[in-house]
Parts: sequence; structure tokens; C-alpha cells
Amino acid sequence: MNVLNCVACGARLTEPLRLLPELPARPEYDGSRGADGARRPPATMPRGTYAVDPEACGAPYVPHPDPEWTGAAHPGNAWMGDPDGPGLLVSAGPRDTLVVHPEDTRGHLAQNPAFQEIGCCGPPGREGPNEVCGACGAVVATLFADCTGPYETHFLPDAVRVSAV
Repeated sequence: MNVLNCVACGARLTEPLRLLPELPARPEYDGSRGADGARRPPATMPRGTYAVDPEACGAPYVPHPDPEWTGAAHPGNAWMGDPDGPGLLVSAGPRDTLVVHPEDTRGHLAQNPAFQEIGCCGPPGREGPNEVCGACGAVVATLFADCTGPYETHFLPDAVRVSAV
């Protein structure tokens, strides 16, 4: 088992986690309320696990080179129109983020005061890393928790260290 620690101060950022060999398929979402009453897809990651996401994730978003392309901004998320031109945006954010179930970070992270983004059902994670280390305030992760995208937390690979417990 491992935990993720803040590179800046060494504080623990997660509950104990087991590495999965690959990121699970993101679950389908029918738009209905879950057992907790929230409207968001089921979590991508099972509790107590983490995986490396090789795809670009989160901000910044850039115009896709093909104006006819109709894919999602990044895997598991909704499409994003380009406000400055035709076509859609695609993530140019970090690769190899460490993805965890958002509940595995409870009590270890705080909201990034630089980003007060609000989705209709939770933070969409489109403005950039929206979670900081609860101990020192270093920017460490992006929580995706809106009904328009996945339910998962992505840790910035350079902001965390994996430690055995």
C-alpha cells in the first residue's frame, strides 16, 4: 500500500492506496442522483486505489487542429466549445497524473483559493488545479466532480511523491 505525499512539505494527501495497472474505464452516467443524493457519475476509481492517467488532463485547453472534430475536452469529460473560433477545445494539461477516488483525499486537501469555479453539481475542474495541500497550501490536484464529467481527483505528477506505508 502507498500514500501520496506533498512534495513541498511532506504531508500525507491520501488514505492508503493500491496501484492499479491501468486506469479503469470511466463509468456510464444516466444523469440520475446517486446513493449520496449527488448528481454526478460514479467514481472512476474504486476506493483505496490509484492509477496513472497517460492522457492530457485539465487546463490549459487549446483549439483542436481539426475544426470538425467532436470529441471530449479530455477523456471522460464533456466537450468544450472554442470561444475564439470554430471547433472545440482539447486538453493540453499534464500527462501521467495520479488518479484517485475523491473520498480518498477527504481531510487532506483544501479548495484552491485562486479558483472559485462552480459547476451545476460540483467543481468541473476546467480552470486548473483546484485542490491544495491541507498542510502547506501547495497546489497539488484537480477535483472533477460536476455532472458534466468524471468523478475523480487527478494529482499533478510533480506535486506529489508516492510513499510506501
